[in-house]
Amino acid sequence: MEKTSIIIATHGRFGEELVKSAEMIIGSTTDVYNVSLLPEKSFEDFMAEVEKILKRLNGKVIALVDLFGGTPSNVLTVLTKKYKYKVITGVNLPMFIELYMQNSTGTVVYDELVTNALENGATNIICTNDQLERED
Repeated sequence: MEKTSIIIATHGRFGEELVKSAEMIIGSTTDVYNVSLLPEKSFEDFMAEVEKILKRLNGKVIALVDLFGGTPSNVLTVLTKKYKYKVITGVNLPMFIELYMQNSTGTVVYDELVTNALENGATNIICTNDQLERED
């Protein structure tokens, strides 16, 4: 089964640091592409940078972005019409790690990767105080 490429597009260097943090836990990653929207980049510059990556990729792609409605989300979403991939907002460390690990096995199909990433992102957002109260 073909592995899926992962693009992480965020405001600032959040995505770059997210991958570095994940690599502390899971080791080095491959087929992961970061695009950082920095203050000096225009919408057009950012779109060109994303499209340059998309043109190089063959096969399936999942894009993880930080904020729904922000420039990374909007750019990646607009480009889905041309390149046909899924965009998931609200990227977080557990979501990325689980997606990467499932993808690296090559045994999880594309649509399941998307569904699992959404579920994992949501289930790993908890109030730890509430969790402790349930255990008492």
